Amino acid sequence: MAASSQQSPEFNGQCTFAMSLGKKGIAGNPGCYTVQDGKKYLFANSVVKVLWKVIPDRVRKAERTWARG
Repeated sequence: MAASSQQSPEFNGQCTFAMSLGKKGIAGNPGCYTVQDGKKYLFANSVVKVLWKVIPDRVRKAERTWARG
């Protein structure tokens, strides 16, 4: 997983779960991430990482928030 740890995160390193809720500016923890479909997603903590995995459609919602600028 060494290559994944060096990979640039999506959303400029912001917490992916927060982004999926429409919230920007919440820093992701570089030690708390997952790689899905070749993309690295950071999370503020392990609790929101688990929530992100069990609640459907989080990536699409995060991408919509990010696209709004």
